[in-house]
Amino acid sequence: MRKLPLPLMMLLLCWSLCGCWDQRELKNIRMVHTAGIDLLEDNKVRLSVSIPTVKTSFESQGTVITPKVSEVGRSVQEANMNLQKIVSQHMDLRETRILLVNRAFAEKNLYEGLDFFYREAQFPINVYIAVTEQPTQKVVQLDVEDRSLISEYLYDLLKSGEEEGLLPKESPYLIAPVMFAKGIDNVLPYLTPSTIRNRAKIEGLALFHSERMTGRLDELHTRTYVLLKNKKSYGTLTEPIGPNHSFMTFTYITSKHSLKLNTAAPIQADIYTTMHCELIDNPSGIRLEESIMKEMTRELEAILTKRAEETIHKLQEANCDALGIGRFLKAHHPKLWRTLEWSKAYPDIRIRAHMDVRIENHGLLN
Repeated sequence: MRKLPLPLMMLLLCWSLCGCWDQRELKNIRMVHTAGIDLLEDNKVRLSVSIPTVKTSFESQGTVITPKVSEVGRSVQEANMNLQKIVSQHMDLRETRILLVNRAFAEKNLYEGLDFFYREAQFPINVYIAVTEQPTQKVVQLDVEDRSLISEYLYDLLKSGEEEGLLPKESPYLIAPVMFAKGIDNVLPYLTPSTIRNRAKIEGLALFHSERMTGRLDELHTRTYVLLKNKKSYGTLTEPIGPNHSFMTFTYITSKHSLKLNTAAPIQADIYTTMHCELIDNPSGIRLEESIMKEMTRELEAILTKRAEETIHKLQEANCDALGIGRFLKAHHPKLWRTLEWSKAYPDIRIRAHMDVRIENHGLLN
């Protein structure tokens, strides 16, 4: 069999290449970094975006400016089309880092706000989603003095919240499958206006049942929820458990999580968490003898256990199975699961928390 000449073979291979038919040059598009969705009083939707742009001039180097524009429509898709009429180039969502939804929209139906973004092929999967108490338009328009971009500020705010144990570490964009799954529910960061001008504040979690926001956890109980999750977490605690009720500060790491179910009626769930703590602040100045450490450990366990029970009560009150107890029941007791209507059964089951605290380093004075 004769071999084709090399030049002819290269020519044939070139014809098979796809080329650059789907390229999008930066000079022809506008990158959206932050997007916010508001449900208005007339049931219309407002979409707000920030679009960082490099502005150049002959006299000086280019500077980054961030236009922040909004438009209203009967859906997110229509609001986006109305925005496109006033933005000079095509808006591209591939660099979006933050997606905000105001509380009214979240309480109506969160998925209605996300559907538009899910259908965008270029939309990233590592975007952070948060619920805001104030209109998202106001958050998008914040001018933070130590950040050139609002997207950088909000992204770092939520990222540091995870690292400090203020928020659970989740895959923030892959929440749609959870919305339509039985036995587990979503939680999302909840942002409120800060008392400091042009700042936002992490104020706990928004709780969801299916597609709707049904309640909230404050900052204190959000930290406790993170402890109860079946994932390793880190953080800092300050509690009045020292000599003369002085406030002691600990760093901690959770090492063990387990869930046990008693399926005999009524159903009971027991959640076990082990925490390893290190004392980093002892303002009392008193040497912490072994007897004092044992008493501090008992007091800390009692405080955290009580707080965990309050957190679980708030989750059940919102019918938010964010701890995935239903999913565990479905996996290990499928016959029982098929007999239950979980959304009605979950709020009434008994859930107990067991916190095992181990203080392993007492500080320099010891």
